[in-house]
Amino acid sequence: MGLELKPSKTRLIHTLQENEGHKPGFDFLGFNIRQFKAGKYTSGKDSQKRILGFSTIITPSKESQKEHYTKITEVIDKHKAKPQAALIKNLNSIIRGWCNYFSIGCPTKVFYRMDYLLYWKLRRWAIELTPQQRRTLD
Repeated sequence: MGLELKPSKTRLIHTLQENEGHKPGFDFLGFNIRQFKAGKYTSGKDSQKRILGFSTIITPSKESQKEHYTKITEVIDKHKAKPQAALIKNLNSIIRGWCNYFSIGCPTKVFYRMDYLLYWKLRRWAIELTPQQRRTLD
């Protein structure tokens, strides 16, 4: 096919142990792919059903989490004087798209954390409204 690897962007890295000062695992397309030692019942298996001794965990990377939270923050800040329905409409598409993209792997802890941060950001948004605007939310 004529494909070539670019040496400046290519590296070999261990996904289970720290190697040459690099953290185990790697980031690829917004995901962090890493392996952890696992016991008999939670370990991955090869094609012959032999226990490997580790489990592969795929989660959203720290950078993609920061980008998502920044995007949500920007949307909330732009809707300071707008109705709640407009804010919900804009946030739903962003959150749904991000969650669908990162739904593979083990994103549960990350989703809980993002939910927690979003709750407090929206709570602060609601408190900052003037008393007259707060009455229209009910």
